[in-house]
Amino acid sequence: MRARHLVFVLCAACGAKEPAAPAPETAPIAASPVDRVVDRTSDRVVAPRREARIPRAPGELAPSMVAISHGAPATELSQGEQLSDVDSCATCHPDAAAQWSSSAHSFASFGNPMYRANIERLRADLGKVPSRHCGGCHDLPLLVDGMMTADAPIPADDLRAHSGVSCRLCHGVTSATSDGNASYVWDPTPRDAPRLGDPASIARHKQQVTTKLDVGLCVSCHRGFLSPDMELPVHLTGVDEPGMWRSSAWTGNGLARMDKVDQQTCISCHMERTPASKAELGAKRGTIASHRFVGGHTWMASMRGDAEQLRLTRAKITGAASIDVAGARVVTAGVASAWHLPADGAPVVAGTQLELDVVIRNLLAGHRFPGGILDAQDTWVEIEVADRAGRRLGTSGLAHATDARDQDTHVLRTLVVGADGTVLEEHEISKFRGQVLTHTIAPREAQAVRYVLAVPSALSASQLPLSVTARLRHRSRTLGMQALACTAVRTDEGRAFVAGARRTRDVELDACKPQPITLVAETRIEVGQGARISRQRPAWERSYEHGMALVATIVTRLDEARAVLEAAQLSAPDPRARAMVTVQLGWVAAKQGRVADALALVREARQLVTSVGLPEPPVLDAIIADAYVRQNRWAEAVAPARTCTERTPSNTSAWAVYARVLGAVGDYAAALAAATHGLDLNPRDPDLLRTQATALLALRDPRARDAQTAYTRFRIPDDLAALRIQCSKGSKKCARDRNPVESLTLRPPA
Repeated sequence: MRARHLVFVLCAACGAKEPAAPAPETAPIAASPVDRVVDRTSDRVVAPRREARIPRAPGELAPSMVAISHGAPATELSQGEQLSDVDSCATCHPDAAAQWSSSAHSFASFGNPMYRANIERLRADLGKVPSRHCGGCHDLPLLVDGMMTADAPIPADDLRAHSGVSCRLCHGVTSATSDGNASYVWDPTPRDAPRLGDPASIARHKQQVTTKLDVGLCVSCHRGFLSPDMELPVHLTGVDEPGMWRSSAWTGNGLARMDKVDQQTCISCHMERTPASKAELGAKRGTIASHRFVGGHTWMASMRGDAEQLRLTRAKITGAASIDVAGARVVTAGVASAWHLPADGAPVVAGTQLELDVVIRNLLAGHRFPGGILDAQDTWVEIEVADRAGRRLGTSGLAHATDARDQDTHVLRTLVVGADGTVLEEHEISKFRGQVLTHTIAPREAQAVRYVLAVPSALSASQLPLSVTARLRHRSRTLGMQALACTAVRTDEGRAFVAGARRTRDVELDACKPQPITLVAETRIEVGQGARISRQRPAWERSYEHGMALVATIVTRLDEARAVLEAAQLSAPDPRARAMVTVQLGWVAAKQGRVADALALVREARQLVTSVGLPEPPVLDAIIADAYVRQNRWAEAVAPARTCTERTPSNTSAWAVYARVLGAVGDYAAALAAATHGLDLNPRDPDLLRTQATALLALRDPRARDAQTAYTRFRIPDDLAALRIQCSKGSKKCARDRNPVESLTLRPPA
């Protein structure tokens, strides 16, 4: 942290002030004339080209980043009407069109009650022009026809307000960048309808509609941020599915552990091949890529009564994460016993406290779990402890299914606050000032929650063993968000949009019906005398995940992770398993400042993987680099940090660490090059922007002022720490959730 502060001081020396207008669009900007070399073929002094990346500003449809190709011929239909025309596509692609009509993409606009409730509040708070921020991804048919900023309200019976992300949008995009907020270029040129039996006509049509962007197209809208372009005083990163995915094991770019998974993309996960009918002319070998885009939108499917979309969505969510009661210990008069690992069969002593660590792991989501709008998600943990007769002794989370005011539940959600530190529960974008914490889980990561049961002093042996049941449940929006949408559809305008959906799309929308709740995962163990020991999962694996989750708690609980992982290491059955655990112990040593131990553990893990013919995982170099950086041994950190970028070139964090290390040793040209590599992946990453500004300043490059302005504009809000403190003072949940391992009391049912 001291090094981070030094770097910031260097940047601040530029003296640049934040501009009133957005930063100019330049990528890359001109080369600096400072470092001169001589061209020996002409004896002419020339400057080498040095790249830099300044985040580009929005264009004509600001604050959205979308751009429209100009020069398309005029047609009878407006551009928005062309975008909304799905029926002409359906004549040759009935399967794809039918699947799309069930998808959340097709209900992304004002016809969606939950979306309309939020965007109409944003339009009331900030104005119609700032609402174009949403329009680039949700409402392009309305946006390109000027309806987002027109004096008249959005018409409830216009198909353009009910089309969302349509066929002609995705299949009309010609290029995209990693910025997000609709950072794509759409070509409005009408597509030629193919003539069946005419190979040239069919080939021309395929060439016009086939997108070559694949994942790049997804990135342009599934990365989002709020910024001063919307008349907000802060820049906040929102949803960032591609950033998480690119830096994960699912792309081979993970740096946190040894992790063996089959590589996946957005398309392979959300557009699986499905059987096609004979009428579907886009089929290949009898299948098409599903256009249902199945994700986590159970509420959207439910409010439309779409049973098949709901079934598929719930199937996608079920098993995406796991839950385990991983460890237990007895606390007597404030003194904790050693961990019983795993928790099965742990002793239960009357009159003491029983601590239970519950571990949730994101197994299958290539982004955060739950994903999407992180402050609106509603995934929570339920715990029940019952005696042998089934009488409940303590519970947590059971009320959350029906009580929007419930505060005694662990919820996987991001807490966003306003200017006074109050948690904003209804996605009130105009009031957003900072993200104070998140309990959503990154790909393949784990999270621990601690539950405390006061064991009754009158508990008898006949009541043992106790059963502990843990469940992970999901619904796509909070009850507060649903109440907002339900209220909105009961207004005259809301009823008009429901009627408009009926007329234009032949669908009935009921935003007030109870949301479906999906059981993502469940487990049950027994503790106390006579307990049965579960054999469903290997004990070492359960302790490995427990220790992995506790690595995040090292600041306050120095040795808990170490003790759990050492127990896992003792029971690991083979070299690969032992290497997996040893890697996590290496992270513990690095975080505790035990550099020699960290290096020794890395050597041990390397020997284990090579002994069974496995390639060296990049996490080994990540641990070494981290250990040296924490001790300010910058020169020694250069080589392992460089290796991380070579082995995981799509990992933004790897580039950020490497750039920072190079800057610390004074190699500013190389630091600048590393920063620009990372900024290609995430153009508004504050750490990379800061390193870029520092390097340009040190190189006496005139672009340093623009780079400093960009960092100032897109950095984390300066008052975030104060907002966290205010939030903790005003909210019991906020104060509790700030602990690295949240601790909840299991209370007897009323």
